[in-house]
Amino acid sequence: MTTTRTIDELQNRVNAALIGSDWQTLTELVAKDARITGPKGFMIGRDEWLDVHKQSVYEQVRLEPTETETIAFDSSGIRVDAVESECRYRGETITGRFRVTQTWVTDAGTWQLAAIQYTSITG
Repeated sequence: MTTTRTIDELQNRVNAALIGSDWQTLTELVAKDARITGPKGFMIGRDEWLDVHKQSVYEQVRLEPTETETIAFDSSGIRVDAVESECRYRGETITGRFRVTQTWVTDAGTWQLAAIQYTSITG
C-alpha cells in the first residue's frame, strides 16, 4: 500500500533533480513511456522532455510548490501542486504560476512518474 509520504518524497526528488540538472535521477524516476503535457497543450514523451531540460539554452532556476495535495491509492497516486516557476530560455527569464498534476504508478514494484500535466494559473 502506498502513502502520500512516499509520493511526496518522490516528487520532491524530481523537483530537486530538475533544479540540480540531475539527469540520472530523472531518468530513474520518470517512466520510459511517461507523457508530459505542457501549459499550451502540447504532449511529449520522457526523453524529449528530458532533452529540453538538458539543453544549454534552458535552465530551470526555481520550482517552488506553494500548495500541495496528494492522494494515494494501493499502487498509484496523484499529486497536484500550485508551483511558482522561473526558468531561463535562450537568455530570457520566464516566470509563471502553474497547476501541476503528477501521476505516480508502480511498475514491477518500482515507483515511477507516469504523467505530468502543466496548466497555467492566471491572475
